[in-house]
Amino acid sequence: TAHYNSVIMNADLKKNVVFADHNLVTDSVFAEVNLIICRNVLIYFDKELQDKVIHLFTESLTNGGILCLGSKENLRFSSSFPAFQPINEAHKIYRKKYTP
Repeated sequence: TAHYNSVIMNADLKKNVVFADHNLVTDSVFAEVNLIICRNVLIYFDKELQDKVIHLFTESLTNGGILCLGSKENLRFSSSFPAFQPINEAHKIYRKKYTP
């Protein structure tokens, strides 16, 4: 359940979640993660920086990992788009394709 300033999460799920600050502009790959939720951030970046950040997400996600973007954001114009399979384009939810 999400609220504007908080999240209520199942305790079993919460023990496996790490929340951390990460600077999308200056930091490198964070870790191998299963889920990235980045809503309404990329719209403030120019196309070059958007592509850099999406590449960072691509490198950070595990095979089969999920990327969720904001309603006005799009992967289609990114050089990393071929690495993703749309799950729900209307809601901007993508799965990273499996690669060897």
